[in-house]
Amino acid sequence: MAVVKVKKSIKSFSKPTGTEYSSDRPIYVEKRPPCSDTCPNGEQVREFLQYIAQAQDYGRTYEEALEGAFYIIAQTNPLPSTTGRVCPHPCESRCNRKDKDSAVNINACEMFIGDFALKHKLPLKKLDETYDAKVAIIGSGPSGLSCAYHLARRGVKVTIFEKEEKPGGLLYYGIPNFRLPKEIVNAEIQRIVDFGVEIKCSKTLGKDLDIEELKKEFDCIYLAVGAYKPEKPRLENIGSIKGVYSGLEFLYRFANGEKLDIGKDVVVVGADTAADAAMISKRWGANVTFAYRRTVPDKETFDKKASREAIDAYEEGITFQFATVLVELVSENGKLTGVKFQKIKVGAKDERGHAAQVENVGEPFLVKADTFIYSVGQKPDYTGLEKILGQTEDFIKINDNYQVEGQDKVFAGGDVVGPRLMYVTTAIGHGFAAAANIIEHITGKKIIEQDTRKVIESDKMHLDLYETKPRHERTFREPNERVKDFEPFMNALSMEEFIEETKRCMSCGLCFDCGNCFTYCSHGAVKKLPKGQHYEFHLETCDGCMKCFENCPCGYIEKM
Repeated sequence: MAVVKVKKSIKSFSKPTGTEYSSDRPIYVEKRPPCSDTCPNGEQVREFLQYIAQAQDYGRTYEEALEGAFYIIAQTNPLPSTTGRVCPHPCESRCNRKDKDSAVNINACEMFIGDFALKHKLPLKKLDETYDAKVAIIGSGPSGLSCAYHLARRGVKVTIFEKEEKPGGLLYYGIPNFRLPKEIVNAEIQRIVDFGVEIKCSKTLGKDLDIEELKKEFDCIYLAVGAYKPEKPRLENIGSIKGVYSGLEFLYRFANGEKLDIGKDVVVVGADTAADAAMISKRWGANVTFAYRRTVPDKETFDKKASREAIDAYEEGITFQFATVLVELVSENGKLTGVKFQKIKVGAKDERGHAAQVENVGEPFLVKADTFIYSVGQKPDYTGLEKILGQTEDFIKINDNYQVEGQDKVFAGGDVVGPRLMYVTTAIGHGFAAAANIIEHITGKKIIEQDTRKVIESDKMHLDLYETKPRHERTFREPNERVKDFEPFMNALSMEEFIEETKRCMSCGLCFDCGNCFTYCSHGAVKKLPKGQHYEFHLETCDGCMKCFENCPCGYIEKM
């Protein structure tokens, strides 16, 4: 940690008297960092970054520190190599470091740690607690895998039932290899299998599985079936024209090794899934047009506000039509020939984050197309769940304990509970929370306590005491090269960059032994404790000058 250092003052241990005395007194209070507070899975970001950053101070090699950091992450997240690639890292949006220079690259650090764990084949670890119970999980996407892991590490016997031939759900079938390599997904899933979780593939509800029979065989069931039923644009003829695909179908068939005949011109509509479909089409040699509803005045604004997927597509030379909405599909003899669009003026966003269409701009225009790919929303497929859910297309309703309404033994989480599609990390967080509630339901034992620590914001810290340090970014293969293949195009940080990036973490709200409080106290009121225990106050000699408070960079010291 780079902190502006001060020269050690001469100590005076006499008890303060007279006018020098103040009624203010300092106290050490650990706070919760905003990165962890924002993380949908509550990862201990500060802890795993500081475990690396302070490695040499504690006599650890960086390899030992990386191993320890992985196990800190694994307390909540068993898939760090995956999330280090696909999580949109909301944690960074609240990183206090951004008020100094720029946010810590938490996502890149998580990816580095996750990759290290896979390279060195670090196994997952069980906890001492063991619960005699059997739980069935329907779906092997991120939420199902997370729930299975957190149950298994507490001794619960877990069986995952997956309808596809391979496990992973969205991670395997919905994200292309150039963004999330299949070997990463497979390796992180295999680590969970090696941990003792059984995964049975090609098992479909309503066909191979009966939900009522599962309720008899298992103590609880966790529904993590996702939302893989695509919603269609409101066009009369969309179901009768050849050359039209949902983004989900397109990515699914691509993941299964199909090379679709998409022709020369492809038009896509939607957001992240559409962007990935556009990039696949580009690699298959098509001219691609991406209809993008948002208004983007310039490239700088686009880079700040657009998703990583949209930015990647833009950089690869895909043609964007901004502030554009779909009007109709044009066909001849049942085959798509073009897509008609309308330019619009975009208004404020609604409660779902969708920008409202204020008015049309100009006349509709036609874009030539042999293939049209849409991704305008997804909803769950409840085939096989009618016995417990009835006939519905709504997201599953759950209570605060992740129990399905009206079902004693059935829990649910991830995209299936909505109300909108969520981050992979959010789905992982649902799995963790559901596992805790399932164990409490079965045993009556509460295994997770609510974190009541105050969140430390930058205005409660002394950012001027930190040195300015530039952020380290991951590099990408050049767009004109990466469009020639389907290989991953995002590079990891180097070891040196990674270590330096962890040292940018300011340890918000927790002492990192900078020594300022000890140095500034001239009355011996601050005592050093053994390594790792930091300091303690002996207030009988404190004069209340509060220099310790004023010179604590991380906000660990408060006034009583």
